[in-house]
Amino acid sequence: MKERILILAPRGRDALIAADLLGKHDLAADICRDQAGLVTELAAGAGAVLITEEALAAEEPVGIVHWITQQPKWSDMPFVVLANGARTPRTAFATSRLDNLGNVVLLERPLHAQAMLGAIRSALKARQRQYELRDAAATLERAVIDRTQELETARESLAIALDAAGMGGWDINLRTGETRRTARHDEIFGYARLLPQWDVATFLRHVDADQRPAVAAAFDDAMVSGSLEIECSITRVDGQRRFIVARGRVRFDDDGVPTRMAGVVSDVTHQKEADAQLAQAHKMDAIGQLTGGVAHDFNNLLTPIVGNLDLIARRHGDDARTQRLIDGAIQAADRAATLTQRLLSFARRQALQPKAVDIRALIEGIVELIRRSLGPTIAVILDMADDLPSARVDPNQLELALLNLSINARDAMPDGGTLTLTAVLIQTDSSHVSGLEEGRYVRIAAADTGFGMDAATLARAAEPFFSTKGVGRGTGLGLSMAHGLAAQSGGTLLLHSVPDMGTQVELWLPATEEKAINVDWTKAEPVMARHAATVLLVDDEKIVRTATAEMLRDIGYLVTEYGSASHALQALRSGVEADILVTDYLMPGMTGGQLIAEMRGLDAHMPTLLVTGYTAAGTDVPPDVPRLAKPFRQADLAAKVDELLQRERAKHRPAA
Repeated sequence: MKERILILAPRGRDALIAADLLGKHDLAADICRDQAGLVTELAAGAGAVLITEEALAAEEPVGIVHWITQQPKWSDMPFVVLANGARTPRTAFATSRLDNLGNVVLLERPLHAQAMLGAIRSALKARQRQYELRDAAATLERAVIDRTQELETARESLAIALDAAGMGGWDINLRTGETRRTARHDEIFGYARLLPQWDVATFLRHVDADQRPAVAAAFDDAMVSGSLEIECSITRVDGQRRFIVARGRVRFDDDGVPTRMAGVVSDVTHQKEADAQLAQAHKMDAIGQLTGGVAHDFNNLLTPIVGNLDLIARRHGDDARTQRLIDGAIQAADRAATLTQRLLSFARRQALQPKAVDIRALIEGIVELIRRSLGPTIAVILDMADDLPSARVDPNQLELALLNLSINARDAMPDGGTLTLTAVLIQTDSSHVSGLEEGRYVRIAAADTGFGMDAATLARAAEPFFSTKGVGRGTGLGLSMAHGLAAQSGGTLLLHSVPDMGTQVELWLPATEEKAINVDWTKAEPVMARHAATVLLVDDEKIVRTATAEMLRDIGYLVTEYGSASHALQALRSGVEADILVTDYLMPGMTGGQLIAEMRGLDAHMPTLLVTGYTAAGTDVPPDVPRLAKPFRQADLAAKVDELLQRERAKHRPAA
C-alpha cells in the first residue's frame, strides 16, 4: 500500500490509460473517482499521487489540502500533476491550488509516456527516502526513550543506594540555578519534603556561623579546583545540631567555565560521637594506666611507712604519748591506703571482691569527697536508716558507682540544686516492680533536682556509651557500669525521671546477715614465729624489702633478701634453702608469678606468698598462690606467713 500510485483523472480515459501504463512497468496503481475518494485512499497509504489539473478545478480541494497539512513531520507526499494543456497563462487562482499541494511535479501535456514514468519513479524514490527517514527517526526516538528510562532507573537505583547509605544526592546547574536533590538530602537538613529551591546560599544558612566563612571559601575553591570536600556542623530547621560531610565535583565547559556541581552529603553525627567516645575511652584508659601506676607506687611507699610504724609501736608501747602519735600516723596511712584502693578501682586494677559492707558507713566515708566533687552550689543531703543491715557488694566498686552517679547529678544541675542520698531496707516479693527475686534488699538512691530525662532518653540511659552530655564531655559508661555492678552483685538498677523535675537512680543490693568487718589498724598484734624458719624475700624496691625484712625479723624469722626475681631464682638453683617464699609481683625482667612457676619447675615446692600493689595480679600467677595486698600491717604479714608455714608442717606431720 505504501508504494502504490493513486490516480485522480475524472475526464475521459486518462485514468485508465495512466493505470495501464504504470501496470506494464510493474508500478501498482489505484484509480480514485473523486477528491473524497483520494483523501480516503491517502489515509490508507500511498507512494505518490498522479492527478490532473482539471480534477483540482472541478471542486475546491479542501479535503486534500487538509490531509496535506495534517501529515506527520517526516511526510511530504509527492504530487505529479498533469497540466490541462491550455495555451493561455495559468490564472493566479489555479497557481495557488497547485501551491497548496506542496510537493508538486508539474508535467505539461501533451507529454511522452517516458516523461511521466520518470516523474513517477522519482516521486516514489523521494517517498521511499521519507519512509526511511521516518523509520530512522522512530528508531532514534525509541533509543532516546530507552536510554531515558535507563537513566531514570539508574538515577532511582543511585537514590536508593544513597538513601541506604544515609547519603543525600544533589546536582546544581550553575548557569540556571536549577537543582535536583534526593529526598534524603533535604531530610538531613530537617525538611520533611523537598524545598522548591535550593542553592549554595541555602546550604550556607544552615552551617554554624563560626564555620560559615570557611565553608563558603571551600565552595569558591571548588570552582577552580573542581573538587569539594567539606566537614562541618549544621543547625537543622528543627533546631538540632548535626555534623555533616559533603563531597562534590564540578564540571567545566570547553572554555573552563564551571557549569555544573554534583555530589553527596551525609550525616556523620553518630560517627563523630562514636569517635569522640572512643577517644574518650582511650583517654580514660591512659588515665587509668597512669592512675594504676601511681597507686601501685604509692602502695610501695606506704608499705615501709606502715611497717616501720608497727615496729616503732612495738618498741615504744609503754610511752603513751608516742603511742598516740604512732596511732595517728597509722590512721593517716590507713586513709591513704583507702585512697589507693579507690584509685585502683578507678583504674580497673582490682578484681570484683563482694563482701558484707556497712552501707551507712561507706556513704558517710565518701560524702566529703562527693561534696568536694560537686562544688558549693549543690547541697548533698544524707537520709539513711539507723538499723540498716549490711549489703553484699564490692565496696570499692560501689564507691566508684556512687561517685559517678553524683557527677551525673552535678552535670544535670548546672545552676545548682540538691542531691539526696538515701539508703533503706526493703522486703520484696515475686511481683515487685524491680523484677528481683523475693528477699531483703538495701536500696541506695541518688536523687537530684536537675532537668530530668524524657521517656526516650530514659529508655536508653543505661546503655553503654549512651550520653546526653555532648561530644567529648562523657563516656556514657557511668550508668551502665553501675547497672553491671548491681546485676553482678545479685541486685538491679532502676531509673525514675521527670523532665524539668529531676532524676532518681536506685541501686538495689542484696542484704546479708553477715557483719561488715572493719579492720582496727591500731589494735592488731602480730603472731610470733612458732619455729625457726627462713623466709626468702624478693622485692625490687629496697625500702619496701628492708621494711618487710625488719617486720619478719622482729617476730622471729630469719630473712634472706634478693632485689630481683632472677637473682632469687639463681640462688635457688645454686642450693640456697628457705622455708617460705615471699615475693613482690611487678618487678623488672621477671615477675613474681614467673619466679613461682620457675621455682616449682625446680621441685622446690615451698609455700609461697605474693605481695603486690595491685589486688588483681597478672595471669602468670598460679591460682593457688595466696596474696597479700600492699600496704600491709605487720600483723597481716605475720598471720599469712604463719598460716602457710603451719599448713606446710601439717602436710609432713606423721599420721597418728
